[in-house]
Amino acid sequence: MEKSTLAGIGTGLLLIYGSIFMGSGWMTFFDPASLLLVIGGTIAGMMVQFTFEELKTVPKCVKGFFNFMKPNTKDYIETFGELSKIARREGLLALDRQLEEMDDVFLKFGLEMAVDGIDENEIRDLLNQNAATELKAHKFAAKFFNAAGAACPAFGMIGTLIGLIQMMGNLSDPSQIGAGMAVALVTTFYGALISNLVLLPFASKKDEQVKVLQYAREMVKTGVLGIVRGDSPSMIQKRLQLFLTSEELNAADSVEAAEVEVA
Repeated sequence: MEKSTLAGIGTGLLLIYGSIFMGSGWMTFFDPASLLLVIGGTIAGMMVQFTFEELKTVPKCVKGFFNFMKPNTKDYIETFGELSKIARREGLLALDRQLEEMDDVFLKFGLEMAVDGIDENEIRDLLNQNAATELKAHKFAAKFFNAAGAACPAFGMIGTLIGLIQMMGNLSDPSQIGAGMAVALVTTFYGALISNLVLLPFASKKDEQVKVLQYAREMVKTGVLGIVRGDSPSMIQKRLQLFLTSEELNAADSVEAAEVEVA
């Protein structure tokens, strides 16, 4: 569960509206018509930019955003070390017994092909295709949130222009100009708030999720192909260690040392 996102949105709203309530005229910031224009205009813009088939995937993208589980890449080193030992000692068919215990769908897919005796190049191509298909939805989500984040402030400005035009068309009472200006600017406020607190951060975090998944899938592909080639466990683990940062490697070494002490 992506807890930091909800915590960030909640904190941002608390700070912004807390400062509003501490001042005077806070009711000015609550204008349903302005909010409807910003949200409705952004949705309309997305309907123009994307197809209905693409837009139907947005709810699933949002759900996937919050349900995203970061792969534990450090565990791949130990996992592939054990799998490669079994494959070298008992043959690739022995890995069939390990498949039932695996939760990683991509890893399981690769090992199933290895057990079936599929050619190394064919396995590489199928793994690349599988990863590309999986990442397509994630990349669309990032693209959608980026587009919505750019459109939202624009529709806020459009709402402000509408309010200013209406205000300028009725200047019979100069005392109402200030209040009218304040209401007109509320749509810009909503557009900037939704864009910078929700949509653009969503897009940025989704981009990071894509990078994490690409990294993890490349590690799995490297490990599976190493097993198919019959590489030594130490060689496979060394290749996988190249994917990790020095901080991740140090953390993994610390865990292994602690497990040795406990044993």
